[in-house]
Amino acid sequence: MADESVWASEASEQAMVPAEQATIRFYDREIIAVRLPDGRIAAALRSMCDALQLERYSQVRRIRDDDVLADQLVPVQVETAGGPQPMEMLTAWAIPTWLTGIKLGKVAPAKRDAIRAFKREAADVLYQHFANQPTLAQLAAPAMLAPSAPITRPVAPAEGASPAAWLEFHRQMVAFVEWQGDVERWRGEVEARLETVEEVMRLVPEILERLGPQTLTPEHQRTVQNLAKRLHEVSGAAFPTIYAELGEHFHVAKYDQVPESRWQEVNARFKVRLDAAVRRTSR
Repeated sequence: MADESVWASEASEQAMVPAEQATIRFYDREIIAVRLPDGRIAAALRSMCDALQLERYSQVRRIRDDDVLADQLVPVQVETAGGPQPMEMLTAWAIPTWLTGIKLGKVAPAKRDAIRAFKREAADVLYQHFANQPTLAQLAAPAMLAPSAPITRPVAPAEGASPAAWLEFHRQMVAFVEWQGDVERWRGEVEARLETVEEVMRLVPEILERLGPQTLTPEHQRTVQNLAKRLHEVSGAAFPTIYAELGEHFHVAKYDQVPESRWQEVNARFKVRLDAAVRRTSR
């Protein structure tokens, strides 16, 4: 408790003021969440511990002792019924990593489903909420076209993936939900402009150019990852080399930017390379 008093004293001086604060319902629980000045999304550790029936002080100690999570627990000035007060906020991308460290076999069975739900979905719910709330900069910005580079929803890492993999996933998720919000706002603007047939005809080339071709679906992206893994196992080729050659062949920076219309060509290319690698190893 002494450490907690020291933290509260220091936090009062160091707590940052959020750009936005909200109370978000997750299943039947309420979570205090904020958008930090640097754009990161975070949730009150106290709210999450109360919702999951976890002892907060032990969770604070565990997070602060973790090299990956320690920097993601930040003091934030939160508006409460009793006035502003500092509160520990855990950034959204760190929530799954924090909960991965809780051994479900050591908690009461009644808590396990809630912990699983928070681990799998809480970060996405936070991102989606704030993505649908325009910032002051967005409200002041002039009408805009849809983003010129469509973004595909990222695929979540496999169970047991490293914290770095989860960090990259949630960074991509932030970009994805922000792009979704931009597209929805753009669609609203387009609908307001489509008042005459002439206006529709004028906008069609612009719409097609901005939206661009549909890229590989999440399902096909996972298939590419599995094929790349198989090719690596059979041929010994490094993953960066496999993906670089694929990107060079289709003239894209990343494999998830390959047009969906060329999926059969992607699949056929992997089949040819796998067949060749198998023949070499069987000699």
